[in-house]
Amino acid sequence: MSHFRHINFQWIREEDLLDFIEQKHHAYSRNMLELIARNFQSVLKSYRNISEELNDTCNILLQLQEQVSKLIEMEECSLFPFIRKLLEVNNEPEPLRFLNVNLTGSTIRSIRDEHSRVIALLHSLRKLTNNYKAPDDASEIHKLVLAELEEFDQDFIQHLHREKEYLFPKIISLEKRVVQRSGKASMDNQANWSPE
Repeated sequence: MSHFRHINFQWIREEDLLDFIEQKHHAYSRNMLELIARNFQSVLKSYRNISEELNDTCNILLQLQEQVSKLIEMEECSLFPFIRKLLEVNNEPEPLRFLNVNLTGSTIRSIRDEHSRVIALLHSLRKLTNNYKAPDDASEIHKLVLAELEEFDQDFIQHLHREKEYLFPKIISLEKRVVQRSGKASMDNQANWSPE
């Protein structure tokens, strides 16, 4: 969606960026894929003979829906709660002990792998549908589904870009700050400790 192109996401706080992704993008993605899948069922009903292309499109669409759902679940159930915990620890006036285990890095690698799978599925859909161009004999519902898919594709690619360019670097930096701060506090505590 081009409505957000003028916004510099670099200057949006981590908390607000997480909320934007969950409340705006994740909700949009779930709802849009559900609508596209429902409308695609109507497309299949509108043709007497279902072509191999339509069958393949349907299969890829189902895979896409499953993959996006998995990606959203990984972010909302694993990464985002951890980021919120990091933010909470970072905002404490006194540094807290925090393990240096680089959880964010491994989770981000997993999410990037999921991004690649979604991108591959979108690429397959583009190729299969001739960049979402409706055939000459397409019904109106078929044209609608292709337009919805194109809109979803464009929005999702922008979202992946925002995560890669803005969210991931922010949380990697946040984790480093928290670990450094807690490490320094731990060293200070050891230096101030004296045996009785």
